[in-house]
Amino acid sequence: MADTSNPMPKPALDAKSNAENIKDTLESIVVAFILAFVFRAFVVEAFVIPTGSMASTLYGAQITHTCSTCGYEYAIGDRASKGQLICPNCDSGTDSVDERHVYGPDSGDRILVHKWPFHMPGDLLPPERWDVTVFKNPSDGTTNYIKRLVGLPGEVLEIIDGDIYTVTVETLEEANPALLERMLRLRGELAVYRRGGEVDGRRLSVSHFQKEYAEINAELVPLMNIERKTEAAQKSLWSITYDHDFLPNYLPLRSESERERVGWHPVETAAAKAWDTSRSEITFSSEADNWLAVQFGGKPIDDFYAYNSDGVRMVQSARPEDKRVAVGDVRLSFVWLPDAGSDGAIELRMNRDRDLFIARIRANGEVTLDHGVLTDGYHVDGDELTRVGKVELDSFQAGEAVAVEFANVDCRVTLQVGDGRIQHDYLIPPEKLLALCERQDQEIGGGTAVLETKVAIAARSMACRFRHVLLQRDVYYLAAVQSEGAMHNPSTQETIQNPFQRWRGWGTAGVPILLLPDRVEDGKTLYGEYFMLGDNSPASQDSRMWWHPGEHLIPLGDAYQLGTVPGDQLIGKAFFVYWPAGHRPFMMRRVGIIPNVGRMRWIR
Repeated sequence: MADTSNPMPKPALDAKSNAENIKDTLESIVVAFILAFVFRAFVVEAFVIPTGSMASTLYGAQITHTCSTCGYEYAIGDRASKGQLICPNCDSGTDSVDERHVYGPDSGDRILVHKWPFHMPGDLLPPERWDVTVFKNPSDGTTNYIKRLVGLPGEVLEIIDGDIYTVTVETLEEANPALLERMLRLRGELAVYRRGGEVDGRRLSVSHFQKEYAEINAELVPLMNIERKTEAAQKSLWSITYDHDFLPNYLPLRSESERERVGWHPVETAAAKAWDTSRSEITFSSEADNWLAVQFGGKPIDDFYAYNSDGVRMVQSARPEDKRVAVGDVRLSFVWLPDAGSDGAIELRMNRDRDLFIARIRANGEVTLDHGVLTDGYHVDGDELTRVGKVELDSFQAGEAVAVEFANVDCRVTLQVGDGRIQHDYLIPPEKLLALCERQDQEIGGGTAVLETKVAIAARSMACRFRHVLLQRDVYYLAAVQSEGAMHNPSTQETIQNPFQRWRGWGTAGVPILLLPDRVEDGKTLYGEYFMLGDNSPASQDSRMWWHPGEHLIPLGDAYQLGTVPGDQLIGKAFFVYWPAGHRPFMMRRVGIIPNVGRMRWIR
């Protein structure tokens, strides 16, 4: 019999097996690519931030600079001028563009964007106010933009004194249906005006729209409510005013006439003896029973962004001669260490225009918050203070570190002392809001200027220390005007003139914008409208400024609202900076190839 225990191999079968293996491998690679593209298209995609319109939440191309006066590190844009730089902490102007410009700027933040929530059926995970959102530029439909979503479909929105105010369409329809009809008619007239057409045989004029907006706003503002930011968003929207950990190392004063230096200054001679603010740890010691205070000074609390390099705003303001706008929403935080004086206390004072808030923290654990109205300069009668909050904590022990935070933002005052918290909401009267709308130069009725925000720390009958004293200000959404004169249409090679040049920006004070929800008109499905703003308001081209719809929006005709982003143009929500500007090795100073793990962060 033939020996079959060790049969000869079968080449044909082996060849077929190899072919199948190659086929399986190719199929696996193809499937992997398909899954990668599907993942990118519907789940998560990476983007690079090109500009500084979202600074300092997100940085575009940038150069990191360290102030030679106080040591504070900050970012400036890649187009920084070759002249003077201004430190956002100490306001020093002694530095200029350094050698890092020679090697080129760092790249913008690389971010990850959730796309799947916006592709979910129905309204399971809809876009939310204050989301950092990626979308298609309404002017061309191809460029990806990233801004903060501040306006939602189904509401009227207006920026008043830097804050966001809204009223829902439902509320407006119930309270004043004629006003809603008037706003709908105004939308249509704006579309006709953009095209250069006529309404009822007459060409609309700028004065017509000014009159319409003024009359609409007079009835609308009393119905509007302020939109307070979420806690997560607010953390990203605080900007530095002064950090006492970075104490300026100024040169000696040449004369008494030189300006007050940035920092905490005694209010009176007696306070100068009790307070020492010359070191990063501030100390107080006095047995006197009267309040002795230091007050922040040396520079105004305004909307300056160091990223914009020389402080000249890129978006034209309603008052172009003013480079900065005063900001009234601020936060003071520090660590307090009482050392001696069981009967002592500290007092924190903060005003927003004429509303004054006074927080008192006593060594025995009593914490109070009072509200007063400034009627004569910055003074208020103690008998006219109203108690708006009180908590009782355990007595503070000598040497005990207590975290303190005192903030006034979006018409909400919060006082956090250790685990104790007081919160007080207040409203700005409609008549004052209307006055702010009518007077873009921040003056209220009667010609009385809005008072500058001042922040003070006082103490009495004790010895104590203050560490990590930090003063910050909130984002101030600027009341911009339409500054662009024309744009080039690449598809037709035509230059299109801006018929709205020098108008107040959409949604700004006195120019409320109506954002309609999903709807069907003339058999066409129209998506809800969103309003977008950049965190770096002085240097952001956003919903305030968009005046010409791209070719992809032209088919919507008069149904498209200038300054808005239709829902189908939203791409996703940014959630993580996975690659900020990297470290540059000594031998490769042009390329930041070493990951900067410390600056990787969640996006809020």
